[in-house]
Amino acid sequence: MKSKVTIAQGAALLAISGYLSKMISFFYRIPYQNIAGDIGLYVYQTVYPLFAIASALGIYALPVIVAKLTLHHPEERREVLWSILWAMLVLTGLFGGLGWWLAPSVAALFGDARLVLPIRAVTLTFYLLPFIAVLRGMFQAEDEMRPTAFSQIAENGTRVVLLLFATALSVSLGYSPYLTGALAHASAAGGSIVSLILLLKMAKGRVGRPVFSKRHIMRVGKVLVTSGFAVSIASLALLLMQLIDGLTFVNLLGDSLETKTEKGIFDRGYPLLQFAILFATTISLASVPSLLKAYRKQNHMETTRRLELLLRSGLAIAAAAAVGLAGIMRPLNIAFFEDGKGTAALIILASSAFFASLSMIIVSCLQAVDAEKYAFVGVCAGLAAKLAMNIWLLPRYGMIGAGMATFGGFAVMALSQTVLLNRKFGRVTAGSRFYAKLAVSLSPMGLFLILMDDLFESYGFDSRLGSLVEVGVLIAGGGSLFFFMMLKSRLLTEQEWKLLPFGEKIMIYEQRRRTL
Repeated sequence: MKSKVTIAQGAALLAISGYLSKMISFFYRIPYQNIAGDIGLYVYQTVYPLFAIASALGIYALPVIVAKLTLHHPEERREVLWSILWAMLVLTGLFGGLGWWLAPSVAALFGDARLVLPIRAVTLTFYLLPFIAVLRGMFQAEDEMRPTAFSQIAENGTRVVLLLFATALSVSLGYSPYLTGALAHASAAGGSIVSLILLLKMAKGRVGRPVFSKRHIMRVGKVLVTSGFAVSIASLALLLMQLIDGLTFVNLLGDSLETKTEKGIFDRGYPLLQFAILFATTISLASVPSLLKAYRKQNHMETTRRLELLLRSGLAIAAAAAVGLAGIMRPLNIAFFEDGKGTAALIILASSAFFASLSMIIVSCLQAVDAEKYAFVGVCAGLAAKLAMNIWLLPRYGMIGAGMATFGGFAVMALSQTVLLNRKFGRVTAGSRFYAKLAVSLSPMGLFLILMDDLFESYGFDSRLGSLVEVGVLIAGGGSLFFFMMLKSRLLTEQEWKLLPFGEKIMIYEQRRRTL
């Protein structure tokens, strides 16, 4: 049996690999937009949620379900694993085939008939998904996180290298943005092949001979369709928000070059939003084990206390991420994407990081205690609100309306998740004093970002290099000021600080400073 230290190290490695993969996913959009332009980014990002949903299923949702099913039936491990594989092969073959066949209809839903080729390219990534998900789930059931972590990094690294190479080659050969987008998405298959080879090498001799059991296949198929669907939807909120934009933007604003360019400019913001959410959600990953331990012991008071600790820590970082990202958006837009187009809409989109992060933290808590249905309902409420607001606001305000709709959708999602959390655990709150202290801590940072941005702009720091320098100054100054005010106002307790990255070291430094 593995030691607790080894298991903890494996979990930490899996978390780190997840962060690295998300950072890779964030940064490659910058050179992609620089090479392919805003129209190219529109094509890629409109179809991207379809690929990302399949990718997230293979990395997160399905391996967790595989691990749970394997652990629930340890005496039938081989039969369960092979039955999951057969069931997944049927499902992915069905969805992959339907995706290829219905690509013209899906493109029509997006409002752009020329998206057929990129959509069909995405379906190529479906077919290796069952093998990758089952192997990762098998390892995770045995508390071996290294294969998942290494394969995840290898997959994303290979995909990005092939994607940028294919994009640069396509643009140099004068291919259309649609063919360029199709080749970029098709390159993902190369990453999946590398990941599968690595996993097979690590799993040599551990899977066993193929077994076909109709009883097991029916049982695991039902779990995949029911519980798997709930877990997947709850884990993919941000991607589904992007999918709603893809389905409504061109349909509501018209199939024109101007609309597609506007959609491409707006799509600059989602990778930035994803990166901001990443910081807040690290807290939920670090805190879930202690929450789960209290819940399994049926210790209601300790469970509530753990939830409130997690909520306060998460709110602090989520608020800082939202204010910080909104405050640096103008120079960040210029530094990364060559110009400041759409900055107002991107600032509104960046502000939704607060509610998005809060929602993702609560989703992690609910999934940890097997309350996926609660998480599912909350996410669906937010997505319905986003769709309704897109229909109302997009024709009136364009991409600014889309930003407002995303903000509103995540606000509804977070509030719904909070209500559902309280319904399951009783009253869980950060407290009014916390919110007052949070406002005191955030205000100086927000004022600093506004004044410094005005100062840089007045002195003509509008080149890409100048804007990059400004971003560095704003992040360093604003972040330092926020942490100083957090300490001064005693926003968080010592236990809550320990939930933050480097929080324990910060508390040691603060205690030494106070004793001097």
